[in-house]
Amino acid sequence: MNKKKIVVISDSFKGTLSSLDICQLYEQELKDKYLLTCLPIADGGEGSLDAISKILDGHFVNIIVNDLYFNKIKTHYYVTADSAYIECASCVGLALANKDNDPGLVTTYGLGEQIKSIIESGIKNIYVFLGGSVSNDGGVGLACALGTKFFNDKNEEFIPTGLTLKDIKHIDNSKTKELVGNTNVVILSDVKCPFYGPEGAAYKFAKQKGASDKEIVLLDEGLKHLSQVIKQNLDIDISNTNGSGAAGGLGGGLVAFANGKIVSGIDTMLDLIGFDTTISDADIVISGEGKLDRQTLDGKVIDGVAKRCLKQNKQLILVVGISELSLDEIKKIYPCVTHLYETNDKHLPFEDIKDSAKEDYIKQIKNLN
Repeated sequence: MNKKKIVVISDSFKGTLSSLDICQLYEQELKDKYLLTCLPIADGGEGSLDAISKILDGHFVNIIVNDLYFNKIKTHYYVTADSAYIECASCVGLALANKDNDPGLVTTYGLGEQIKSIIESGIKNIYVFLGGSVSNDGGVGLACALGTKFFNDKNEEFIPTGLTLKDIKHIDNSKTKELVGNTNVVILSDVKCPFYGPEGAAYKFAKQKGASDKEIVLLDEGLKHLSQVIKQNLDIDISNTNGSGAAGGLGGGLVAFANGKIVSGIDTMLDLIGFDTTISDADIVISGEGKLDRQTLDGKVIDGVAKRCLKQNKQLILVVGISELSLDEIKKIYPCVTHLYETNDKHLPFEDIKDSAKEDYIKQIKNLN
């Protein structure tokens, strides 16, 4: 009897299992019964470099840069023959943040240092994964590292952060424009929020990064002011660009200062790994993420995978940590989904399940047999 072909492509379960960890669990449990193809994946956030490194030939490059608090850290990016890949989280990510992190005081400067290093090495294609940041500076820190100058009302040059964006009176982006030149900067985002406003960077994400309600208002006002100065000085309007509010406005900052182009993180990743070809002869596709909710439907891993499965009429099984949507609700959006399994089916607090995440996941894999 011919074995069924199963393609596994799951996002990480944040704080417990990486995408690669999940792939290894399937290989451990199902490799003798099925023809397995396991693809580590991310939607442009944390884990994206690991996913890329497992699929594309290349190597990591170590570099010392400033972290979100202007402390020197050692990090890395990934390089192939003609492209480089950077994670925003590598220098402004949650794992590096203090427990009392204030997004209004941190910087994306280190990310700019990485981009500068890549450009100076001669690489022309740069992919920037935006997920997982705890910053809210609109990308001005990154811009400073690339040579952009920001001046206050006394014509003094300074490096702004989220809470001092309001002090920017003039921007000189000439050196950055010269440095970036013909470089192709691709911005991979898993969110579509605008730069500022009720659905913008500050109101949508700053609270989970440590901002108070009062500070969120100030951060949003700062981003609005920055967009106005960018429009006046650089003749670029990023205020309503989809994804410009990603990573605390870093998406919009890369568009404005580095001539970047925002694309769907998951769609670009799926194209890079040749997903459509991989599932063309598959019997079943399995995907998932830590929490399935309405936000999942807006460009996350499951959304991207499900849309591709629909096009090829492939059966999709979801294994998630918890789901705020029922199987019937999901099937109305993605008719290809046939089963939904929750590893935390009792919806217990994270602290109660984090140590048993691996065993809980294996139990759900056994349900597939």
